[in-house]
Amino acid sequence: MRPTKTAPGFLRSYVLPALWLFALPLFGLWFTGHATSSLDGKVLASIEQQIAQDTGLDEQERESTLAFFRANPASEVCLGTDEGLTNFRNNLREVCSDARQFGWMHSLALGLLVLGLATTVLVLLCGLAAFVSRPFQYVSFVVGWNVLRVTGALQAIGQGGLVVWLSYWVTALWFNRYSPKLIGVMGVLAAMGIFLVVVGIFRRPPMDFEVEAEVLDESKAPELWAHVRRLCARLQTPPPDHILAGIDANFFVTESDVRVGDRTLSGRTLYVSLSLLRLLEQSEADAVLAHEMGHLLGGDTGHGKRLAPMLAHFGHYLQTLHDGGLTRPIYHFMVAYRGLFELSLGRSRRASELAADRLAAGLTSGRDIARSLVKVGAYAGFRARVEAELFSRDEQQQSVAIAQRVALGFADYAQSEAVHGDLHGTVTPHPFDSHPPLSARLENVNARLTPSDMAQVLLEPVTFSWVSTMQEAEAIEARLWGAYEARFSQAHDLVLAYRYVPSNEAERQHVERHFPPLTFEGKEAGLEVRLDFAQVSYTEWEEPVLLEQVTHASKEDRMFKKYLDLQVVGAGRSKQKRSICLSKLKDPDALLGAFAHYLGRSRTMQEHRASSQQAA
Repeated sequence: MRPTKTAPGFLRSYVLPALWLFALPLFGLWFTGHATSSLDGKVLASIEQQIAQDTGLDEQERESTLAFFRANPASEVCLGTDEGLTNFRNNLREVCSDARQFGWMHSLALGLLVLGLATTVLVLLCGLAAFVSRPFQYVSFVVGWNVLRVTGALQAIGQGGLVVWLSYWVTALWFNRYSPKLIGVMGVLAAMGIFLVVVGIFRRPPMDFEVEAEVLDESKAPELWAHVRRLCARLQTPPPDHILAGIDANFFVTESDVRVGDRTLSGRTLYVSLSLLRLLEQSEADAVLAHEMGHLLGGDTGHGKRLAPMLAHFGHYLQTLHDGGLTRPIYHFMVAYRGLFELSLGRSRRASELAADRLAAGLTSGRDIARSLVKVGAYAGFRARVEAELFSRDEQQQSVAIAQRVALGFADYAQSEAVHGDLHGTVTPHPFDSHPPLSARLENVNARLTPSDMAQVLLEPVTFSWVSTMQEAEAIEARLWGAYEARFSQAHDLVLAYRYVPSNEAERQHVERHFPPLTFEGKEAGLEVRLDFAQVSYTEWEEPVLLEQVTHASKEDRMFKKYLDLQVVGAGRSKQKRSICLSKLKDPDALLGAFAHYLGRSRTMQEHRASSQQAA
């Protein structure tokens, strides 16, 4: 979620979808009223017909009797306690059973509506309170989260029961019939949603914060450790317990537990980028380090550590609601609260970033802060460009050599117009904070840099880098870059298997490494399904079906057997249906899983081919 949503964007993305929470209760409220009126109308029509046919009544008695029944609708009689209407009530036994159902569901729908409105008011107050101060932010989120998970469970139970009831009565009232299958499906979906919500309340998501780096023990970098301690002493804040060295395009500090390889580090952890340190002079690196230590001094990391478990639990709960099917409206409602909270969180984080910049400028200088921001931002932007360009290529790479490409091309990038767009159009990557734009950060420390100044900053050779004082720095970088580039190559290799049509034998072999031909045997001899990256064939079909021609695939039950039904576009764009009887296969689930995987590849390939043709 982005904390800088504009008002129209926030309304469109969060508020409008949240209103779906009220859709089912409002419909239930209207439908129960409609059903009650319909019931009263049918009863009155029947009574009026009987009175009209009763020859023993004179005109005055007939009008008096009609007036009585018109003044006492059947539903009111059934739900009332007037002893004078006991006989009438006793004659409406089956009608009263339906009327009581409508009354109960009306109360349930009204209760869900009131609960939703009350929850809206409460979470809105909590969301607004989060803007007051950091303590208010923490307390408001604790209150809002606990209220929402309880009311969310109540909404799931209530709306689940309401949708099952409506699945019977809507068809029964409007079409004089009902579908046991529809009721059963709604019941299963409601039960599944309720189960997932209740389990989601108590399930704790994993809190591992894994960082790809190596622990920089003091023996490997004694000068850097001593320097960091001196900076912390000047800032009057305890030094970090651990320093990690990595190759990501950022620096950060955290008090949360960090997993590095098979080790879990607790306490204060400082992450430094070896790639970035090579670009920074000592004073510029000091500005970055002082900025990060400022987060420790300002309590930013401690606040983040307290919030992180709840935010993770909330995120896990949101995913549960999203996957629950019928709980999707509750999901959108809770996402709206999370979005409002993210606005306050982003605001306080940006304020913390500016405060840390001012603190670092006081310890070093505004000029050093400005230069470090430009270098870090430019490196991050250029590296992202290099990786995006490599990943977009439609041919295999013998060696991606990202580090080498960045090093060799950085000078040309620094003199191009692209660098200014990247610096002013993006923010520095960071796993914890939402950074303000570069222009705001420069103004915050009273620094001014023209485009030519920025180019000069990026092109100046570095006279001293902290990397030169670290033992094994080059070996650490080589190991980390090797692992990163290997993963990058593997990911690109897999993506190519999704992109290729294929158009030649080499591309075919590449695709078949990831999507090999498969055979699924039938229970009877000679029956089988064959599947490859391009088509599916079935013994009972006259010819194979190309996956490109499949517009829709679904699993259906017919005559106590299970089928995989395919909607296929043939010659002249005519549509036809092909079916595979899953009940005749030894392992139907394996076929379903593989078919979905291979069909997904085919559709990805078609989309990529279409976009490539448009670009050409």
